[in-house]
Amino acid sequence: MLYRWKAHFQQLASRFAHSGMTANQASLAGALCVLLSLICLALARTTPWLLWIHPLVLLARFIFNALDGLLARKQNTASAAGEVFNELSDVIGDTLTFAVFYFLFPACRLLVVGLLLSIWFCEFVAVLAKSLPGGVRRQESLGGGKPERALWLGLFSLAWAWLPTSEHLAPLFLGLLTLLVLLSGLRRIASALQAAKGHEYTSQTLYGK
Repeated sequence: MLYRWKAHFQQLASRFAHSGMTANQASLAGALCVLLSLICLALARTTPWLLWIHPLVLLARFIFNALDGLLARKQNTASAAGEVFNELSDVIGDTLTFAVFYFLFPACRLLVVGLLLSIWFCEFVAVLAKSLPGGVRRQESLGGGKPERALWLGLFSLAWAWLPTSEHLAPLFLGLLTLLVLLSGLRRIASALQAAKGHEYTSQTLYGK
């Protein structure tokens, strides 16, 4: 879904590249957005106006997450270490962001754990697909990819800010989001297996086949 928007960041990436911004700086900016997101959610009840700016923080994180890879390729600084850092930072960022719900809504703790497990599953199979024949990093989504998760979280924040009683919808929000993430992971598995058809498969370990 929203992954298709990344193509529109090519021109934006060019402007940032000419401005001197590096991929590492974009990654650090994305990490700062994660911190700001945590603050917005953690202080939601005592400082509710933060919920109004939370969607903007999530949008900024999405932009910087898209820019770091684009800038690395444009500036010829892409590396294996950079890819590892990018994948880990995305998962850790999402984990920290949604883990806040574990403390905000004690009654929803099992749902939060389920959501986090679903996110790890979805992102793991996306990266695992690269090791399969004909494989690439899978980004298919049924509403549960990284940008969609940010979108749904932003909408929940706006609803909570507009109508404070909306926080009682947290169980429904977490449950539906978990379902979307799981479905997205399953779709990525199907796409990876489809792409592997017709290719010879060999399993390699440190000790050989």
